[in-house]
Amino acid sequence: MLFSLLGAKAPGITTPQDLEQVMQDPKQLNWYIVPIFVITLYLVFSEWKKKNYSVVLGGVAFWLMDVFNETWNSMVYATTGQPVWGTTAAGNSALQILVGYNIEISLMFLILGMFACKLLATTTGYEGVKFMDGNKDWLNDPHNMYYKANVLNSKLTPEERKTKCKAVLGRAIPAIVGSILAVIIEILLNKCNVLTWEKDWWQPAMPLVLFLIGYCPFFFAAVCVHDLPRKWQFVAIGCILFVVILLLIIAGSLGMLGHQLDANGVWVGKFYKP
Repeated sequence: MLFSLLGAKAPGITTPQDLEQVMQDPKQLNWYIVPIFVITLYLVFSEWKKKNYSVVLGGVAFWLMDVFNETWNSMVYATTGQPVWGTTAAGNSALQILVGYNIEISLMFLILGMFACKLLATTTGYEGVKFMDGNKDWLNDPHNMYYKANVLNSKLTPEERKTKCKAVLGRAIPAIVGSILAVIIEILLNKCNVLTWEKDWWQPAMPLVLFLIGYCPFFFAAVCVHDLPRKWQFVAIGCILFVVILLLIIAGSLGMLGHQLDANGVWVGKFYKP
């Protein structure tokens, strides 16, 4: 009754055949993905040309966190016969990459990550003159979330404590609000049946799970990377990228990222027996 009231499908009723109907099928490629890809490139290079390097790098961190989530979701599907979430042919994707991941989602998250970073208040000149100057004065920047992070709170003046609190809230509030709005959008997509939720703990009835696992890590990764000095931005992105690539290699080599059904719709995955 609760799921019907929320306009969402009950968990676990989407069949693997529905989820894999167009997965990794090049015949489903549509021309509209070309202008979307070009628009994404335009947005990325526009920010780069404006020397908003931290915005782009924050967006990359956001995007990588999503790839991580989509990869473990595919691993859940391969081991349980049921993903946490999935996308179906009803969404008319130009290319469904994984069981719950398509090309539109991928490009959207890169843009959303940059947009989230664009909303952050910044101090004039925070990118510096040279490329490696980005957030060079991060520990003394009143708009940076790491303001006075190298000083014990007891040694800060009342004014510095107030500034530090504002700096942290200036990052936490946009991340939290963005996560809440993203969860609401996901509920609407689920209601339209283009995004399915297959686990009973990943439902509109439990939005806190979606909030904490689905989006908070994305937004906080973006803002944390955005505020780091340039060297540490690359270190942070490199660490996330290493984990993502390692997970992709493991999952891919074990056959967890592709089809788990044969041409006749029979489950052939190695890690789950219906």
